Amino acid sequence: MNWMQIYGDIIKDHSSWIFPVLMLISLVTINKLLVWGISFFEKKDEQEKSGWRNALLSAVKKPLILAFWIYSIVVLMRYYFPIEGKEYTSFYKIILPLQKILLIFLVGWFLLRLIHNVQSHYLKRSIVQGSEIDKTAVDAITKISTVIVFIIIILGTIQVLGISITGLLAFGGAAGIAVGFAAQNLVSNLFGGLTVFASRIFKIGDDIIIKDADLSGKVIHIGWRSTTIESWDGKRVYVPNSVFNTHNLINNSRLTHRTLSQDIFLSFEDYSKIQDVVDEGNKWLSTRNDLSYFVFRFSGFGESALKINIYAWVTSVPSGSFVPYGNFAKSQEEILLALTDIAHRKGCSAIPASHLHINKSNHRSASASPHISMQVPS
Repeated sequence: MNWMQIYGDIIKDHSSWIFPVLMLISLVTINKLLVWGISFFEKKDEQEKSGWRNALLSAVKKPLILAFWIYSIVVLMRYYFPIEGKEYTSFYKIILPLQKILLIFLVGWFLLRLIHNVQSHYLKRSIVQGSEIDKTAVDAITKISTVIVFIIIILGTIQVLGISITGLLAFGGAAGIAVGFAAQNLVSNLFGGLTVFASRIFKIGDDIIIKDADLSGKVIHIGWRSTTIESWDGKRVYVPNSVFNTHNLINNSRLTHRTLSQDIFLSFEDYSKIQDVVDEGNKWLSTRNDLSYFVFRFSGFGESALKINIYAWVTSVPSGSFVPYGNFAKSQEEILLALTDIAHRKGCSAIPASHLHINKSNHRSASASPHISMQVPS
């Protein structure tokens, strides 16, 4: 008698303890080989190069091992409870759909782990390489992918259970209307979150201002229901996403320039020197590399002074990048002081704040009193 005949006799003899023992030893051995094989291909060095492969292997590791054990148990069950036996028909009516549902959940678990690993690897690689990424877009893609996986799991489970999707959708439509009325704020916040993710009106790290709601600060987190903003005084504000569908929003972090508009006042006595001041001022302004546009011209007559207006777009260097307010304030100070110095060099008197005239009568009389008038530039 050869080994194959002995093995066949063992399989046919369901009362034998040898087959379960051999099965257990084989399962443990194969399980160890699987773990060793996956660990071997997961390279711990050079994460930025082998990270995508590691993300896939790490995601498949636990679901694959669990699937191996589950379906090994199924093999043992079929060994002791043959599917051909009529007495086990009702038993397999439950077990067979359960196997399919477990397979769907295992695939879903693998996909969820893969999504998380890919996100983590992408963020780590950007840190290692020092590259800038849009964390809001990464977060949005992760959330949307997670929702799609859950939908696939639910639809697959429904199909295995034999439930009519058409009838379920009809029931869900009626139930959805009732739930929608009961949870209008929640639904509006969810749609607001989808709007933020889809339109990308701001991202994590942006400074935003919502004037109508009197809110401003730095975006810390964008969730499905609310967005967390750190106000400029350090407080955390949790803003419902529905606000972004109904209020105007200013994204300060996307400013390409800041506007400088100031009047410089000169005395009426300096009327003949205005053209020299304007020409010299324009010549100096043209040498600055932080102005993408400027106009420096005589703009009108005030009540007590002549007006020269400087209007300019102050940009960062290189042009087109975000302009921090501190940089803008520094440029504004340099420009205003330089233009004032040009006016002084051209012989203009000090910029008038007010004029005080005191007129006294040459004749002394009891009724005579000093006449005082004050004029302030408009």
